Amino acid sequence: MVRLKQLEDDNLLAKSEMPKQSKFPQFLEGIKIPLYCFGSQSLMGREPFGELPCISEDEESILDTLLLAQWEDRAMKGIFRYDVTASEIKAIEGRKKFLAQLNEGWNLDHFPKPEENKTFHQEDVFRDELLFCIASSEKANPELIPSAAVPDHAFLVFINASPVEYGHVLLVPHHSNSVYQFLDASFLEMAVRLAVEINNCCFRLFYDSLPDASHLHFQACYFPNPLAVELMPVDTIFGDLRTWMRISVVTDYPIKTLLLESNQKFKMMMEVLVKICSFLQEMSISYNLLISDCGKKIFLFLQQQKSKDPCSLSAWECGGYFLFKSRSEFDQATERTMLKRLSIVSIDDDSFKAVKLLCCSTASKFGI
Repeated sequence: MVRLKQLEDDNLLAKSEMPKQSKFPQFLEGIKIPLYCFGSQSLMGREPFGELPCISEDEESILDTLLLAQWEDRAMKGIFRYDVTASEIKAIEGRKKFLAQLNEGWNLDHFPKPEENKTFHQEDVFRDELLFCIASSEKANPELIPSAAVPDHAFLVFINASPVEYGHVLLVPHHSNSVYQFLDASFLEMAVRLAVEINNCCFRLFYDSLPDASHLHFQACYFPNPLAVELMPVDTIFGDLRTWMRISVVTDYPIKTLLLESNQKFKMMMEVLVKICSFLQEMSISYNLLISDCGKKIFLFLQQQKSKDPCSLSAWECGGYFLFKSRSEFDQATERTMLKRLSIVSIDDDSFKAVKLLCCSTASKFGI
């Protein structure tokens, strides 16, 4: 059990230079929760990726401790629909090293909606769903405030009541009364910054582009083993990590996938990726993102968009991690069937060629 050491200074909020607060949605009014503030030192400059003064490879991450402590606290309170740690997991025999989980209680409808669920109008229950929030500040170093109101331009961190893996949370951007529906460079940057400061190689972030989504959100959880796509060879089509950014094609994989990496000019890579995603939306190509390796790698999965079945696979499925609700399907899962599941949703070769050209062209306009 991870314990979170509470700070004792009740005046920390007043001392910190926090983003200006605004009128919150009704369900956030009066709520005070832990607030983690990123330091002003960011991944924007020319320094090598990940070399933040507050993070070292062997140092225990305060943000990692906070997330796990809060998540385990909710597990002890019985807030989750089931104990995901009791789920059976197996490696599917074959070259790709796909993983399968038997989870009879899993439910895709993991996020309660205010208009449909009274949870948002019951402060005590809602407080259990909402773990903490993260935001930027003007202080040089990151800071944990044990109890604070939710600032504007923050990420709300909720539990996923139907977890796929240990530590499964939802990350929802908060800005006054607005509900974000499209990926924004600043929120993508904050999500990847979260992965950097969690500083745990087991931690992965996911994003699914859904045409009918009511709000933008990321998901994140801890996987003890590499996902299949992370083990695949790649073929570079643009750039070099010695300059600022590299784009590669993941080869020998059933769903068309690109890998974006950067070790400097980090903000620029976020802007490139958001621009690419915007073009994909215009081209009616569904996509998923997998952020791994402490934020150093971003996998972009490309799915064909069907009117009756948009974006049929989740990001973790695209990465090679499959959930089954029945014992028979779990036992019968083979690499051949998983390959077919992935390849059937993938864009075709001609579309992929167009996307690769688009990515290289977009990145070249930002390069130096």
